[in-house]
Amino acid sequence: MRTTGEVRIQAALLTLVMLTTAMVVVAQRGSSVVRRINFPRGRTTAVVHGNVRRGVSHDYLLRARRAQTMYVNVAAPGGVSLTIMTPSGRYLAEYVKNWSGYLPQPGDYRISVLPPTEHSRPAKYSLEVTIR
Repeated sequence: MRTTGEVRIQAALLTLVMLTTAMVVVAQRGSSVVRRINFPRGRTTAVVHGNVRRGVSHDYLLRARRAQTMYVNVAAPGGVSLTIMTPSGRYLAEYVKNWSGYLPQPGDYRISVLPPTEHSRPAKYSLEVTIR
């Protein structure tokens, strides 16, 4: 029969193992900085600037209606690219510098600016998004 002290030690060890595993998964997947794009009143284009570094993506949420047209362009040196995801989680574009097309559904679209993988230096970028 186990004593209360042994059960507590086993529970503490199990918790430590689970937390360590969770930290490793987060470290492997990287992280993201999430911001919302809001268009200036009367405008259909927004431009944001940033510095992205290895292990951290910059994700932008953008509310749009179905059947609108979206134009996205990232101006940056080297291997900076972007992905675009629908509100339901389907990719419209992966690892591109620019994209345009009709939006299949209403809701929040996610535009992710991805860092270059060939070096660890931060990379400056300019992201331009137009909705019509």
